[in-house]
Amino acid sequence: MKRSPDGVLGVFLLVTLGAAGCGGRDAREDLQESADRGVLRAASPAAGSPGREPRSLPAYRVIGGGADVARASALAAALGLAEDPARGGAAALVADGAIRYLDGARFQRLPTRKADAPPAPGFRDERGFETSAGDDALDFEALAALRVLPEPDAAALAWAALDAAGLPAGSDIAVGHALLEAVDAEGRTVARAELDTQVSFRDELEGIRLIGPGAKVRVTFDGEGAVTHLIYARRELARGEDVAIVPASEAPALCAGALGSGAVIAAEPELVYYAPPLSRDVRRILPHYVCSARRTVGGEVVDVRKRIVPAVIDAPRAEISVRVDGATALAEASVTGGTAPYTYRWVSSARSLEGLDSAGDAREGGARVKVSGVSGLRGETETLSLYVTDADGLVATAAQRLSFGRASAGLGAARPPLPSPVDDGRAVVGAEWVGLCGGLDHSAANVDGLLKSFREGGIDSRFNWGDQRAWEVDFKDPALGGQDASFADSVDLTFYTGHANGVGFMFCSAMNDRVLHFSDARWGNANLEWMVVAACGPLQDDGGAWRYRWAGAFDGLHLLLGYATESFDDTTEGSMFARTLLDDASPAPVRQAWVTTAIEVQPDDEVIYAVMGAYGQGWTLPNYDDHFWGKGPVGPDLTGAARIGFWRISGPT
Repeated sequence: MKRSPDGVLGVFLLVTLGAAGCGGRDAREDLQESADRGVLRAASPAAGSPGREPRSLPAYRVIGGGADVARASALAAALGLAEDPARGGAAALVADGAIRYLDGARFQRLPTRKADAPPAPGFRDERGFETSAGDDALDFEALAALRVLPEPDAAALAWAALDAAGLPAGSDIAVGHALLEAVDAEGRTVARAELDTQVSFRDELEGIRLIGPGAKVRVTFDGEGAVTHLIYARRELARGEDVAIVPASEAPALCAGALGSGAVIAAEPELVYYAPPLSRDVRRILPHYVCSARRTVGGEVVDVRKRIVPAVIDAPRAEISVRVDGATALAEASVTGGTAPYTYRWVSSARSLEGLDSAGDAREGGARVKVSGVSGLRGETETLSLYVTDADGLVATAAQRLSFGRASAGLGAARPPLPSPVDDGRAVVGAEWVGLCGGLDHSAANVDGLLKSFREGGIDSRFNWGDQRAWEVDFKDPALGGQDASFADSVDLTFYTGHANGVGFMFCSAMNDRVLHFSDARWGNANLEWMVVAACGPLQDDGGAWRYRWAGAFDGLHLLLGYATESFDDTTEGSMFARTLLDDASPAPVRQAWVTTAIEVQPDDEVIYAVMGAYGQGWTLPNYDDHFWGKGPVGPDLTGAARIGFWRISGPT
């Protein structure tokens, strides 16, 4: 994805070291993790020097697991962080050793005024939920006068605060901005402004990029120099013994095997050191390859979500053996390679495994699981996925299709009748996803974590369809031959993860199409408020195309949340998003929950997040600060003539 000369995707400036090196990706249906390269960076000597092909690299031992209370307090004092709980509270040192802070009142705040003719109070949505007045309008004069903190000042403030707290950061700094764009109903630009200044710290090991959720140090300032968001997640490391790695000449084959058939490798695999989330207790940080690819589906070329694959020769490998006895299956994992001890996570494509009779814990720690009882798909196949994590945080995946009784004919993708829509005043969510059929090992776990977190928050799911049971027709408007009123538009929030581009997102099944084109989307006329597309898109800005493509999808829809570049496949994206939305102490607005999740989950700062919404009469922003139902104010639906334009916020992760 190329960034336009005026930086429409969000300005990003590299400070300190760096030689030119820039590349883009684009791809389609079958893979895992993916991201865009739009930022200059130093070439990796170990990975890219001609005539040299390293076959070993040092492992880095973990000698410290993160920050402590004293240093977290020192950082909060150095940055002058607010302690008002209504504004996000003081910097929180969580159990994994990360420091997190969000000033909900100031993060990406827009200058507003009260509209001249506010809507009548007491408006309710189509389900009877009460909404706010939605009468805050964008103040264009104040927006034009908005100034962000200069990049050198922001960098100096962040450096000084981390140094005062005794917290190591990195060798380079990248400085960027969140960007607001406003257009009218014809797509003409009416405003464009940078909203903040974001300082991201970068580091290298052996001249190779260190990336990952466990190597995230980032501070965001508003124009007055106040911190609006902070994440400090970093381990203390020491150089260890050499480990054998797959040489660069063999890396394309390694990536091709990981990404599955149909994937076309789009760029030379990049050798990196990958730091897993701090919540994962690991002993060493090891080399990995970043794999990028493209797929062509239904005439469309889409980006494959990038995948991070262990580069070490002795990476763990997992297999599943299954014994089926009628309506019961006993699955057992076997692991070779890697470093013990191992932890195990099991995920089914057809049901939650919580509460099932299992040998060991079905979710974390058990090498065996017993699946029994009716899943809602009895007589058909379901896919059981296994995620094995070793002591170094290396993840091996395996999957096995289970068939209970006589398998159905045809595609094997028939689904049971959907229950009647729930209209009992409760919020509800749904999910569809492309996983193994598209080369994405992590989608099943991503959605499983999302729905589990919603269940823990008291929110039920109406549907959860993956792989061949995820259908394009479920997202298409009935007037165009679809059935979104029974699926994507029948719930309050729909979550899709898979592969996408700026035109739409893809499916493995041909029911009715393999690509949901933007022209087929009319969301919100039945129920939907928030559509999440966790993929490589769909809000790309090739010539401002996001505004022309996706405007028609807003027919009562409040927000479209996704990315504007390639992104990386991940298992924690959904669960973190849901937990941030539903947090009892300080629930974040939907937009903030998605943006902060993307920042933490995506492993580097070259991925661009994006959120799109609509303006009401008088340039009101009724849904900009929507919360999930029951967690804060929600604005009214905008349809027809009430909708006069659109906005998009984008920025680097």
